[in-house]
Amino acid sequence: MRKKRAMTSKVASEKKIAGHLNETHFASLIDGEVNKGDPKTKKDVIDKQHRSHSVKGGDWWQGFLYKRSRFEENTIFQGLGEIASIAIRCLDVFPDSREEYQKRKPEVKFGLQAPMRDLFKELKKKKILKAVLEKSLFEGGEVNYLSCYIGQAKDQVEDKIFHVFHKDDLINSLMQYIYPENSKARSRKQTDDLKVVFKSRLHKNSNMAEIEVRTDKSHYRTLRFRLNAKKTFEIAKNDLGDGKRLVPQVLFYGKASKTFKPQS
Repeated sequence: MRKKRAMTSKVASEKKIAGHLNETHFASLIDGEVNKGDPKTKKDVIDKQHRSHSVKGGDWWQGFLYKRSRFEENTIFQGLGEIASIAIRCLDVFPDSREEYQKRKPEVKFGLQAPMRDLFKELKKKKILKAVLEKSLFEGGEVNYLSCYIGQAKDQVEDKIFHVFHKDDLINSLMQYIYPENSKARSRKQTDDLKVVFKSRLHKNSNMAEIEVRTDKSHYRTLRFRLNAKKTFEIAKNDLGDGKRLVPQVLFYGKASKTFKPQS
């Protein structure tokens, strides 16, 4: 995956607005309600059966973006083997200030390699990988569905088609097709083992997700897990087949087509 420039505050604001519009539109399609509770929760929309939907759009889906304190305090991550402690080790390699990091980049990169290798080794364990995916995408099972829009942010709201996947189906599909590795340098200016990347067997073993330490000004010294939206969607759709249009502009796949009940 090519390294991308840090998102500007303007772009971040536009994405946030687009996200809220998607949530509002999806809620209207299924006759549900936008969840106005804790903004940190993934329960974006609640349907008439009181089940929750994590609504996602855009090119990348964020699993988590956590500071050190979140790994210390989150009980789910604390229960996932060595994941929390290794994540903290990755973040502790970095100095408190970004200015100091800029002066010590080679040293920091060298120090990051060992904990990133350990993170990869931990994620090779299928039980741990599955639990991390469940936590990242569904808050450890608290969210019932991932309901996504695949397209361009500029697309008209009324033209958007949403795709709904039950948490069990999406996790099982990902477990069949993805596997972790440490990142490898592609040029002399790059360094091995600074990330954990996830490759997709469905996409000729190309990268489809990554865990990395953010070093930009707005999110300095945070650990981020993100997934490529298109590849994640294609993995699920390839595994589950065509969806059922239970309500206009919404397709339900696998278990979701059986558990979601449209209002008559």
